[in-house]
Order: sequence, then C-alpha cells, then structure tokens
Amino acid sequence: MVILNYNGWALTREAINSVLAQRDVELEIIVIDNGSIDGSKEKLSEEFRERIKLILNSENIGFSPANNQGFKVSRGEWIAILNNDAVADPRWLKRSLAKAKTGERVGAVIPKIINFYDRERLDGIGVGFWLDGITRANYRGEIDSERMDEAKPEIFSGCACLLLRRMIEQLGGFDEDFFAYSEDTDLGVRARLCGWESVYEPGAIVYHKYSRTTSERGGYSGFKLYLVERNRLWVLFRYYPWYLIMISPITSFLRYVYLAAQALGRSKSRAKGAGIGLIFSLLKAIFQGLSTIPKQIKWRRKWVKTSEARAKMKRMIFKHFIPVSEISRLD
Repeated sequence: MVILNYNGWALTREAINSVLAQRDVELEIIVIDNGSIDGSKEKLSEEFRERIKLILNSENIGFSPANNQGFKVSRGEWIAILNNDAVADPRWLKRSLAKAKTGERVGAVIPKIINFYDRERLDGIGVGFWLDGITRANYRGEIDSERMDEAKPEIFSGCACLLLRRMIEQLGGFDEDFFAYSEDTDLGVRARLCGWESVYEPGAIVYHKYSRTTSERGGYSGFKLYLVERNRLWVLFRYYPWYLIMISPITSFLRYVYLAAQALGRSKSRAKGAGIGLIFSLLKAIFQGLSTIPKQIKWRRKWVKTSEARAKMKRMIFKHFIPVSEISRLD
C-alpha cells in the first residue's frame, strides 16, 4: 500500500486510518512525504510509528516519482495506491484481491470510487478519453446504481487501484516525466497494449474528496492546468491515431470554449486576475508539450508500432469516450 502526502496531514491521517481498518488482509503501509512543511512528517512519525514505513523526501518530487519510490521498497505481490484525499471502505482490499485472482493476465483491479460528500454520486469508475488526449474519471457525477456495477473500465485511476508488481516491473512503473496528472492513463495504456487486463470490482469501494488536496492550496491552480494540458499532449502524441492528432487543434478549441463558458459563470471578482495567469499557464503547457514531440514520437514507435496496437488504442478511446460537456467540467 502506497500513500503520498504533501502538506495534507489531516487528509493523510484519515486515509491511513481507513487502510489500517481493512479487514482480513495483511498490509504493508508505505507513506511518502513529498517535502511537507506543515508538520506532517513529525505528526506521521509520532502517531503511526511502527505501523507505517515512512519515506521522507526533501522536496515535492511529484506523484509519479514518489509512487515509484513506494513500488521499489514494497514487498508484496500486489501493490495498492490510495490518494491521501480518499478514504477506503474496510472491504476494499479484500474484495480487490479476490477479484485479482480471476485471471492470469489481470494486472490491475479498479474499484468503484464514490463522492465522499455525496454518497449517491460516483467520483469515477476507471478513466475515459476526449479526442485531444485529455482524460478524466469516467461516470463522474452520475448517480450510483446497479447499472454501474456492469461497467467495464480498462484504464485505472491513480486515485485508488490495486496493481500487480510483475506488471509494474515490466512496464517500469509510472513515467516520471509526467510529475502528476495523466501518469495513470499512460501506465494503463501501456499495460493494455502489453496484454495486461484491468478488471472492475464494484464491491471494492473508495470515497474520494475530489481535488481536496489541490483546493486547499488555492483551487484550480495555474500549475495544475499546466501539468494537465502538457501531459495530455504527451498522451496524444504517444498513443492517439494520427487523424485525431491532426484535428486536435479543433477538438481542443471546442473544449476550451466549454471551459471558458464555465469559468465566466464563476465569481467575476476572481476571474479577471486568475484568468490571465491560467492563460499564461495554458500557453506554457502547449509550448512545452509541442517542444517534446520528437521524444513522444520515439516513445510512440516503441509502444504503438503494430496495427494491432493501433486498433486496440482506437477502440479504447471510443469505447470509453467522454463528451466534451463532461470532460470540460471544472469540478
């Protein structure tokens, strides 16, 4: 079990306690602190002592590198990851592990993630795609029902999932260039292209306080926007069909129109100053994303080099397609 903390003591404490409450499973809990300055390190050491393995980083090295740290020091055949702004049902891991045994090529078990504050609504089941490389949790905001138990996600969310060590080692873990955001999509796509299966267990439940970690540091920040937009360009150039790459300026523009419309509906007193900063972050992201095209094409030639891989990727995008009105929501 790997949990990351960055200046989020109260959230992380609740996440750890939910893991300690897991029933009928043996646990190794690895908590990685990414250079917190809010007293988290001292509180984690004092309250949980020998119940967790605590790794202290001197700075925030990002979601991808820190999780990879946890993967390397963990010892189990299966490794779970849980966001610090999530709380796990006591049967999450037991049910996930049972589901993991249903196939030889199962490399990931996807839980049902529910909105922490509105337990009738989903936070997401796996990850879905828009046409320009952007991804988002599928079914977010929908009412939970028995129909959702029949979902068939293929890409796991980094919020919460169970991963096979052997798969992680074969794929090299998360690509650390991503820092944060879309790293789960990248790893999940590579897993599927290599023949690993992701299975969904609706009885394995996690409650997520969506973007609580980010919002406590100032909402949808320019840094988050930069990472999201830069990283979606990497996903686009690495895996998407060429015709979707060619029309991506149009599909991105359509998404930006929806985003702008939502932003205008928010507090005008905040929008003016924040808007300039967000536009700058967006332009920076596009520049950085485009400047690495040669590197992404090299990556593409490694992972999407066969017609079978291209067909599989195309099928994933359209099978788990999310409309622009949903992919562009700011919540």
